[in-house]
Amino acid sequence: MSIQVSYKKQFIIYIFLFFILLSVIELGANIFEWQRDYQQPPCDFIGSNALQNVEEIKQYQICEELNSIQYQVDGILSLVPNQNLETININSHGFRGHDFSEKKDLGTYRIFIVGGSTVFGTGSTSDDATISSFLQKKINNFDNGLKIEILNAGINSAYSYTSKYIIENTLPKFQPDLVIIYSGGNDAHNKFGVEYNVPAVSPGLAKVSPSFFEIIKKITYDINYRTPFVLMNIIAQHQNYYPMYESSKNQVQELWTIRMAETCKTNNDIGVKTMVFVQPMLGSGNKQIFTTGLSTEILVSSGYTDVQMHDTLDILNKLSGSLNELEDVCDETGDLRMIFDNVDQPIFFDHIHTNDLGSEIIAEEIYEILIKHI
Repeated sequence: MSIQVSYKKQFIIYIFLFFILLSVIELGANIFEWQRDYQQPPCDFIGSNALQNVEEIKQYQICEELNSIQYQVDGILSLVPNQNLETININSHGFRGHDFSEKKDLGTYRIFIVGGSTVFGTGSTSDDATISSFLQKKINNFDNGLKIEILNAGINSAYSYTSKYIIENTLPKFQPDLVIIYSGGNDAHNKFGVEYNVPAVSPGLAKVSPSFFEIIKKITYDINYRTPFVLMNIIAQHQNYYPMYESSKNQVQELWTIRMAETCKTNNDIGVKTMVFVQPMLGSGNKQIFTTGLSTEILVSSGYTDVQMHDTLDILNKLSGSLNELEDVCDETGDLRMIFDNVDQPIFFDHIHTNDLGSEIIAEEIYEILIKHI
């Protein structure tokens, strides 16, 4: 009997020590998050040289509104319609910018720009400072007797699969005449595989019973248990630390090329023109880091290692090499990787996103190519 009591006491002690260990780990996770948030602003562009002409209070406002945008899963991750903030407006169709009618007016030439957060305008000071808005301002001076609409169909985290999905399933009802695909960065950086996964949801979690997952998630959120989130963040930052095999890079290139080609063919069949542009990234041209407003410390704190960026740029270069193959099926292709080489002002505030000046330069380059097709 005394032995049984001893076992029970030992079990209780072990349980007690286990909870103490969890508490210590949780305390460490909270300290880690506090230190990280204290040292690193909530958005990469805050305090960046690329936004040195924007008041700090404005930078924090843009950041807060970016982080408050609501999303939904409807086949892919998409924006919840009708969100009206001071610097960001999501219209009734779930696109950034002003509202517009689903059926276009007679004599209107409608153009959509499709892409990720760079098209959406992460870090843009307003709806009027995105690539699509700058392009609209340029095209307004081009008089060919048509009313030309430039519409922003950018969505954060979008890549070739997402772009193809939007173009084939969402845009046709809006009667586009031309679609511009501004792409490459997310495919190259995130090295997406064949299957589409909603960003931030791993394939493993997707297989768990929804009811069980929801219960665990609710408990975790309700008690604000931070350890799982800290661990997932650390894993996410280091998952691409090791160099990729060449075959894996080629697979990303192959998937991107197939998706772009299939999209162009689909649009050809319904009489819609398609233009595909490979976007610039930090290091994709000859622009040095010190002219971008970035520092090595910012890159490291953001989770970008030398190995990861080398692989990313290698894949981006491969994607640009596919443009020749796409020329036969798409109406136009363009390589914008070197677009900032002759710009001596800060442009990038992280590895891929640019300030308003960067968006304007991109729009000007696209404009010069676009007017040949209208």
